[in-house]
Amino acid sequence: MFSIFIYLLLFTITFLAEMVLHTSDVSFQLFFHFLSMYFLDGIGVFFAVSPIIALVPYWKKSYWLAMVLAELYSFTDLFMSMSPVLKTFYPISAVLGVSGYYETSLEGKLCNILVLLLCGGVSLLFLQRTKDLH
Repeated sequence: MFSIFIYLLLFTITFLAEMVLHTSDVSFQLFFHFLSMYFLDGIGVFFAVSPIIALVPYWKKSYWLAMVLAELYSFTDLFMSMSPVLKTFYPISAVLGVSGYYETSLEGKLCNILVLLLCGGVSLLFLQRTKDLH
């Protein structure tokens, strides 16, 4: 929920700045198009990083290790997004494909969605194993 809230807050700030600077270029269609992109980004980022979030209790609250892993995970996207194939299957890039930031085919979007759902499933597995440990 926090991720979605942050993305909507960023969208609101960006859109208000755009309205001030380029009032004549802003339309309702453009507003709703970019609102849906930001909303899908917020949901997608949650799913993409959910395995790292779920690892924290599994690793007995190793916050620093999770933070380093998250940084490496996001940095690796710079290299993965250069390849059309890897861009489809790397979770952070998959978010951008689902939201419409990257132009992708229908098959590509379906693969992006499956990758993000797989991230959610992996997170649930980690959380279930954490629950079993206690």
